Amino acid sequence: MAHDTLVFIAKTFGLIWMMGFFAVVVVLAYRPSRKAAHERIGRSILIDSGRPEHVP
Repeated sequence: MAHDTLVFIAKTFGLIWMMGFFAVVVVLAYRPSRKAAHERIGRSILIDSGRPEHVP
């Protein structure tokens, strides 16, 4: 294969693959069924006022 052909294939299918990957990530991130998990993960880094802070 010529270099130009390989470049064309890489640019075409690379773009399609990246667009598909992006679409999958967006769908998984914004699914309504995952809202509770995202809320729990988002709150997990916050300091709980009922517990003393751990100081090493």
